[in-house]
Amino acid sequence: MSHDPAPHGPRESPTAVEEKMASSLALAQFLVTGTVLCVVAALAYIAGTHAAKGGGHGGEASGAKPKVDVAALLSPTPELISSGKQLFAVNCASCHGTSGLGDGVAAAALNPKPRNFTEGTWRYGGGEARVVRTITEGSPGTAMAAFSSLPLQDRFALAHFVRSLGPKLVEDTPEDLAWLGPIGGGGGADSGAAAAGAGAGAVAVTPSIPIERAMQVLAEPAPPVGAALASIEPDAGSSIYAARCASCHGTSGEGGVHVRMLGSNPYAQVVTWSFGSAKAAWAQDAGGFERLVLQGSTGYVMPANGDLSRAELRDLYLHVLKLRARQETAGRAGS
Repeated sequence: MSHDPAPHGPRESPTAVEEKMASSLALAQFLVTGTVLCVVAALAYIAGTHAAKGGGHGGEASGAKPKVDVAALLSPTPELISSGKQLFAVNCASCHGTSGLGDGVAAAALNPKPRNFTEGTWRYGGGEARVVRTITEGSPGTAMAAFSSLPLQDRFALAHFVRSLGPKLVEDTPEDLAWLGPIGGGGGADSGAAAAGAGAGAVAVTPSIPIERAMQVLAEPAPPVGAALASIEPDAGSSIYAARCASCHGTSGEGGVHVRMLGSNPYAQVVTWSFGSAKAAWAQDAGGFERLVLQGSTGYVMPANGDLSRAELRDLYLHVLKLRARQETAGRAGS
């Protein structure tokens, strides 16, 4: 008695088999590629972390910062002065002029005018430590921004070059020297700051611009610069604006003043906008304007003016609105 073979179902065509094999191969390739990428990313992360902690050949001990010999930097050398001259041309000449005469291309829009380093006495004194501190913290009430992002050695080089332009040298006070202690890099009794007579008083760290905002500024086109218009009729807010705002925003709110350097590779600076710009949201918000003036822009470039009274804030706001209206009118006329 014969039996029929057991049914095995329909056979798959060769094409279907090939498609399944190709699909399986593609999936395997995807998994292998993903695994390799994960391994590479993990190794890169480990290597970066190791380097950040000072690992590798010739690196510092884990968690240690390189020490700076402040005592050596306090003494001018031809190398430091030459380096300072190059740094001055990149960071300072736009306001102070290539020869330090205070006649840079941006000087016309500034009030007060940039320092002429070749004459007169300097506002905070002219010792090395005092000049380094001014470079680090900026000068309140002027367009002199803080350059705390520059390495300490570069700040000393700038200070030595600037002092080489002056008619006479002034020595640092003990208080000026004491300021150097916390920024000496290494710290401790064996650091160069101790040899220079530095104390241990804490120094407020100048806020830095948030990285997110820095990226936004770099991505933005250059802000429109308004016209430097003839002065308007003096009012109650005129003197406040001249003393607190004009050095950065221009005498008539035209903007275009470089107030902070973001970096030199690539070279980029924060520039003030014209009051006539559409970005001036405070123009429709008196409360927002008051908060901005009183609190400043933390970690950015706008200093706080918390000592102004409500009456002074109101007078300043009304004066700034007048400047904005004139900038808007000048912008429409020039378009």
